[in-house]
Amino acid sequence: MNFKSILLGSAAAIVLAGGAQAADLTVAEPVDYVKVCDAFGSGFFYSPGTDTCIKIGGYVEFGTSFGGGDRSPLDKNDNNNWGNFYTEVSIQLTASSVTEYGNLTGFIDYRAKTGNKTGTGNDAADFINESTNSAYVDSAYLELGPLKAGYFTSLFDFGRGYDDTGMFGSDSTTDHIQLTYAVNGFGLAISVEDQRDRSSVGYYIDQSGITRGNDNIPDIIGAVTYSSGIFSAKVAGAYTKTAVDFNTGEGKTGWAVGGGLEVALDNLSPGDRFFVSAAYGDNANSFTGISGGTSVVGSLGLDDKLFSAASGSSWSALASYKHVWTPQLWSSLSGGYASFDGSGSIDNVKVDAWRVGFNTAYAPVKGLELVADIFYTDVDIKNNPIADIANDGDSWTANLFLKRSW
Repeated sequence: MNFKSILLGSAAAIVLAGGAQAADLTVAEPVDYVKVCDAFGSGFFYSPGTDTCIKIGGYVEFGTSFGGGDRSPLDKNDNNNWGNFYTEVSIQLTASSVTEYGNLTGFIDYRAKTGNKTGTGNDAADFINESTNSAYVDSAYLELGPLKAGYFTSLFDFGRGYDDTGMFGSDSTTDHIQLTYAVNGFGLAISVEDQRDRSSVGYYIDQSGITRGNDNIPDIIGAVTYSSGIFSAKVAGAYTKTAVDFNTGEGKTGWAVGGGLEVALDNLSPGDRFFVSAAYGDNANSFTGISGGTSVVGSLGLDDKLFSAASGSSWSALASYKHVWTPQLWSSLSGGYASFDGSGSIDNVKVDAWRVGFNTAYAPVKGLELVADIFYTDVDIKNNPIADIANDGDSWTANLFLKRSW
């Protein structure tokens, strides 16, 4: 036996032994790594083993408020001008996939917020400051192609400027179903919305056994949008039955119409924007900002629900300008006016209000913002039928935020 034969024989033995051992080993399953999904924009990834793309977002915000004035909510207890501190968190989840009927999307923004309520001392149980922690769904919806349904911003809303607090205008999140059609920069949309989200008055039986109020009929809203180049515009109209004539107790049919226009001013400074909007409503106060959201009456601690249901005519208008100083620093200046005439309702009460606001935001690093927001509001109420509401009042409030978004 020569050396060559010995070498070949040894090699064969090794191969056979290795094969026998390999037969006893468990075969590893292939790893299904997370893959980036670019079909719906940045931040999405495929849910392993599916064709659904997931995106996780949110923020943590810490803030404090202080202010004062005749009717400031922060000045209820002898110059108690500090609103103390709060912390708010948001978890946003989006799931999207492509279907033969269009993109199928589900979205939820779930929030929790700490807070406090100042004891007024009106009774023994209302002496001590209390924490007011809360958790709630800020918005949630499902969307398939042109159809969108859930709890999200009303189709009537235009936005209320670039000031963090916002000027007067519709600011409502409602349960509704919306159908949208878009072509060549134009968009047509119609929605059916739960008017109870606008603090409407439901029907009731008075002491005489007569049915009063309204029957919780949904709001019907339509809108036309246009976007091209530096312009974005929207016109919307609404049919509603949220108001009640407080003299007779009968429900009142109402309507509202409004529009908004945004102009990009990148030729002045990249990121600069100018926005104007106006709205008019008849028996539709939450559509003009008299009530609802950061409203005229709510801003001074008045009974927001009362004015939401009051019959009468109202209108509002605002203008807002945003200037970008650097990619990390921007400021905005906003102003607005709103008016309500309750002729034939709650003793012909009339309300006139105006507001100005200024804010500055600084982003030292990506995902972190420091915001300072200050605004002044003046409200004049005439023929006021409710004794505990001042006829005239003003307030100023400053807010400081520290916000980390992802």
